[in-house]
Amino acid sequence: MGIAATTSVVVVMMMLAMSRSINERRLNLTCIVGISIGLVIGNALLALNLSWPPRNGLDRLLLIVIPTVLIVELIAGVNRFPRVAAWSLRIILSLATPRILLHGSVYLSVSDDWPTSRVITTIGFCGLGLALVWSLLSWLSKRRGGISISLALCIAIQCSGVAVMLAGYIKGGAAAIPFVATLLAVSTGLRMGTTLAAKRVTIENPNRYLPAGIVGIGVVSLFGLLFIGHFFGDISETPAFTMLFAPLLCWVTEIPPLRNRKPWFVASCRLALVSFPLLIVIIAAKRDFDREMSPLLENVSKSNGHTLPLSDQFSQKAI
Repeated sequence: MGIAATTSVVVVMMMLAMSRSINERRLNLTCIVGISIGLVIGNALLALNLSWPPRNGLDRLLLIVIPTVLIVELIAGVNRFPRVAAWSLRIILSLATPRILLHGSVYLSVSDDWPTSRVITTIGFCGLGLALVWSLLSWLSKRRGGISISLALCIAIQCSGVAVMLAGYIKGGAAAIPFVATLLAVSTGLRMGTTLAAKRVTIENPNRYLPAGIVGIGVVSLFGLLFIGHFFGDISETPAFTMLFAPLLCWVTEIPPLRNRKPWFVASCRLALVSFPLLIVIIAAKRDFDREMSPLLENVSKSNGHTLPLSDQFSQKAI
């Protein structure tokens, strides 16, 4: 996480230092490049052993879906690119993402448990859910952005990673680490860079500007981790949807009593609102983990004839 974050910050600061004029298009390009390099290095050091062609949902998320999001956001950030066309690409990707992640799985095999109608309904419903979260957070970032939206996404992604791990999918949960590191580092780097180079910034109120690339990568990575955690792990629907829609609680700060308050107060309210349901989900996941794993760990300890540290017991069971 530290190396991925450091790499992203260095890339962002170097690109901003070399820019003669810092506008919205330059910031969006900078964040996409910083996130891309940070994710590549972070996933390489994490040693997730990705394969090509992709063999599972996690491989398809990291090797197909996320690069596609980066390309879409890069195209959407091109000067004079029609806004309708940009959102058409985002919606198409949102609807296609569930199908891509489920490719080659038993869920796409017609059976009594998964008939064609259920497959189509599931893919369509999940795709629309992704498009809804993506569009609403993008709208909020344009209306009244700020680093708090990025931080809310980072909290949700990290909690989803922990939940996926506690549900038994260790590798899938670990994939959240580079996403959180790069998004947090790029968001912080952009704020620092625009502050240091204030004379070259041509954006009105840059402290409230949040590049579309950060929102796109954050939302899609959150959805992807929860999606594979549900279908290939053991996360139930309720906590998965809770974590996916939790960042939308940032919209609560748009009500009249909060809308015109100071930025630090609005940001604090956003993070508190988003963190509350996520904390409940993690506590429940930890409780279920303890209840289900404790008997298994006791059996492992007894079979070895001596008591092992908890981490060693869990490692042997996981293997």
